[in-house]
Order: sequence, then C-alpha cells, then structure tokens
Amino acid sequence: MRKPVLFLLTCAATLPAQSFLLPNDVIPKKHIVELTVDPSRNTFSGWAQIEVELTKPTQLIAVNAKDLKLRASSILWQGRTIPSHASVGAETILLPLPSPIGPGNATISIRYRGKLDQTAVAGPYRNKVAGDWYAFTTFTPIDARRAFPCFDEPRFKTPWEISIHIKRGDKAFSNAPQISETGEPHGMKLVKFSPTEPLPAEVVAFCVGPFDVYQGPPAGHGTPIRVISAKGRREQSKLAAQATVDVLPRLEAYTGIPYPYGKLDHVAVPEFKFGAVENPGLIAYKASALLLQPADDETQKSRRIRSLQAHEVGHQWFGDLVTQATWDDVWLSEGFATWFSAKVMDQEQPPSRKLLASVAARERIMATDAGPKTRPVRLEMRSRKDTEGVYSQIVYQKGAAILVMLDAWLGEDRDRDGLREYLQVHKFGNATTADLESSLDGSKPVLDSFLNQTGIPRIRAKCSDDHLAIEQSNTAHNWIVPVCWRGEGVAPSCIVVDSAHAEIKLNSCPAWIYLNANGSGYYRTEFTPDQLTALDLTKLTAAERLTLIYDLRASKNIASPLLTKLESDPEPEIAKAATDAIAGK
Repeated sequence: MRKPVLFLLTCAATLPAQSFLLPNDVIPKKHIVELTVDPSRNTFSGWAQIEVELTKPTQLIAVNAKDLKLRASSILWQGRTIPSHASVGAETILLPLPSPIGPGNATISIRYRGKLDQTAVAGPYRNKVAGDWYAFTTFTPIDARRAFPCFDEPRFKTPWEISIHIKRGDKAFSNAPQISETGEPHGMKLVKFSPTEPLPAEVVAFCVGPFDVYQGPPAGHGTPIRVISAKGRREQSKLAAQATVDVLPRLEAYTGIPYPYGKLDHVAVPEFKFGAVENPGLIAYKASALLLQPADDETQKSRRIRSLQAHEVGHQWFGDLVTQATWDDVWLSEGFATWFSAKVMDQEQPPSRKLLASVAARERIMATDAGPKTRPVRLEMRSRKDTEGVYSQIVYQKGAAILVMLDAWLGEDRDRDGLREYLQVHKFGNATTADLESSLDGSKPVLDSFLNQTGIPRIRAKCSDDHLAIEQSNTAHNWIVPVCWRGEGVAPSCIVVDSAHAEIKLNSCPAWIYLNANGSGYYRTEFTPDQLTALDLTKLTAAERLTLIYDLRASKNIASPLLTKLESDPEPEIAKAATDAIAGK
C-alpha cells in the first residue's frame, strides 16, 4: 500500500511550478458534474467528469480546484482508465501520469468533497431563513473551483451537464431547464438539467432549498420567467417578474438576437457578495434588491428593479453569449452591461432628460480617474489578489462612459450595427477588445487610447479666419479623442483630435461653440472668458448644461456668472450641481 504514496511524493517533487493561469495544451470540451447537496449540512460531495482535448503529449494535467478534498481521480485515454494520484495546490489539482498521453481526446474523472459554509459568500454556501436551510453559489470571478474541479478561466467555455441529489422536500435550479426528477432511497431524489450552451465556469450556478416559485408571464420572444425566493416570499416577487416583461424586449430589439438561454429565472439570495450576478438562465440577486419590501414605494422600487435587470439581463448578451477571453477585458462584460442598461432605461425618460444620469456617473468616475487610486480599464490579472480588483468601478463606469462617447461619435445606427456583428460573429464564444475594434471599424485608436491609460483629456478650441482649431492642452498623453461639437447655426459634427490638434474649415465662425455635444465625451472642455460669455444656455441640452457645470468646477471657474444662472435651472439635478459647484462641493 505504500507504493502509490511513494509514486505521489516522487511525482510531486518533480512537478513544475504552476502559474495562476492554466496552460494551453489541455482544452476542455465539456464539464459533467453530479452533486449531492443538503443545505442543512456544511459539506457536499461531487463527481466531476471533464472531457478534454490534449493538443500535445503531456504527463501532467492541471485543473482548477480550491478547498476540495479529493477521494479518487483517474483519466480515461484510448479506452483505458489510468489512475492518477493527484496533488492538490492552492488553486489547482495536478494530475500526474506514469507516461505521456496525447495528442487526442481524454476524460478526467474526479470524486471529491467540498465545503458548504454558512459564513462564506463565495463559491457554494448556505443561508438559513426562518428556520429553513438554502444553498446558493457565487462563482465570479474565480470561485467555481470551490464547487467542482474545472477550467475556471473565462476563455474556457464549454457545455455543462449538471445533476444534483437533493432531499425530496427541496427544489433545485441551475442554468438550464430541468429535464427529469427521479426518486431515490433515504428520502432523496435526483434532479437532472439539460446541457447548457457553452459557458465559462464563473457563471455556472445552482441553488437548492424549499423555495417558493413565482411563475411570471412569458417575456420577449416567449421566454419563460420565474422568480425563486425563500419560502413565504412568493408574493414579493411579482414586480421582479413584470420588470423582465418590460425590459427583455428592449434588449432583444437592440441586439437583434432573441434571449439565447431558453428560460430565465431570477433567484433572491439572502446573503450576497454582489448586488447581482448574471448567471445565464439563473440570475442571482440580493433578496432586498429583487423583492418588494414592506417599506418600499412600489413605483420607485419597480423602476429600480427594471434598472437592475437591464444590467443583469443585458449581460446575457454582453458577457454570457460573448465572453471576454481574459479577465484583462472584463470591461467587455461590465462596461457594456452598465452602458447597455442605461441606454435601455433612457427609453423611459423624456428626450430632455436623456443622458443626465450618464453625465453624473461619468463625473463621479472622472474624479477617481484624476486621483492617485486610478487604474487603466484594461489590466492584466495574474493572481487571486489581482482578481480582487477585477470589478473596479473604473471597469464599469469608465468603460460605460467610453461607450457613450463611442455611440455619439460613430452614430447610434453604425454603433448598433457593429455591435450586432460582434455578437453574431462571436456568439457562444470568446472575444477580445481587438475583436470589438474589428466590428466597430475605425474605433481602434480611440479605444486603445482610453482603455489602456489613465487620466482625462482636456480640449479647447479657437475660431478665427473661418477656421476652427480644436486641440488638446495635455499633450503629454497620447490621447486620440473623438470630439463632437456644435455651435450657433452649425450642424453638429465630430472630428478625431490626435495628440496635436485638428482644424475645420467653416463658412464663418459661429457666435458660440460647445465642444461636448450632448455631454457625451470623456474629456474636459476648457473655455476662454469670451467663449463663456457668448454661450447661450437656452440652446444647450440638459446633458450639456450639466457637463458645463462640471467642466467649470474642474477648472476652478466657480465665479462664472453661468453657474449663478444655472442655479435656477428647471432640471433639479442641474440646479443642485450648480449650487454645489459655487459652494465648492
């Protein structure tokens, strides 16, 4: 009995050091997971089979796993089962083999036990509500490995086949529709789910417990809608179901792609790490955000739920249907969902108020971007510690602000058509920023400029002899800035200003010029005193007036008479912003 142990120790001593990222020579093709989950217990058991392609001969296979206790492992290769005495690391299981296998297809099989912690809110965990136990999962960005051995990076998208043994009085839900439920001995039953579309591990999900289920009306192109909540909360779920009916058709109309995952469940989680997570077919939310609470104003709560769902359901296209290839490009998920949800919610606003919320959000992230704690939108992730910052507000809010600017510069139709192409080309696969740039022709210099460096461009203009010169005043940075401008009697137009300046020939210099049309650009405008005097506030949109206040405050021009006028603006947000600017807030 000592020989296998000696083999394990000998192999472990010679194993190469593993990087945080898995190598490229073993590619997963399918994950099959069978679990036994009793939420009243603090552990669960599982069996994972992973079908893989070996691209070259290998004697060592690595898969992600964390806090799992192994019971047995083997590899099926060319019809024979090869036992593998696994070595468990901090983030991986290493499966050494007596001799190299590959290239070709193989199947990894691992039996294990895992934790179902009451205090954790990452990986699989459990909550107790009114005396009943429930199990939930939160895997993003790298905690699916706490629930099952897997290839836990966004580039590894595979179909998943999930089945769960549960108590007969419980219910189980996962990403895909349930296909069977079979009674078993000892008061148990086996619930099986249909295979999913290709998914990254981080958005695979399941939940188990004595849930109540509210069946809402179908939404969009007939998608079944359910809200899953702790026992006794069913009547609090109606607003959430109706929100999907309102929001889903708008998302489908913009993308040109019907909701791609068959069914859409919203699950209310009592204790949660995030506000929500976009698991395809089983979106998880903090219960207090999803369900109507006794003290809530129903009209206000309904709008908040629609806004929240616009973000999370928007992820079903941006992040789930097309997934960023690496965490470096998580903005392709979070920046897009933030922008997309605001665009959808703008449909509920009168034209005069559109973009006001985006301008205010941009100002908040500009304050961060101008400070010492900023970071680029795109940033490499090479360790668990790095991933603690993967969901930085810079990714969400600056990413979204860049997309607002892109939408105005390219034009809404051209931008929409490019994004539809991007979604179709990479459907159920992965994409990079470079792939997006290919679909949005001409966007590469601008996107690379804003995504890969920190800070805020500053733009100014001078018009003389019928020539309008637009230039940057902080040319130490290599900004490539799309400036959309307008003026008295001049049709709005856009021009890309490189690190020096750009010139436009006009018939004549307009009485006034505004360099950030509709407040869409991620830059500061610097005005001369004469330009401020000439501005006609009655000709500016609400978004432009709010942007003007923020630009004046940033330039410390708080004594401008324009701010005093804007204190009486009919839009409350604008009037308050002017008052705060004068007060130095």
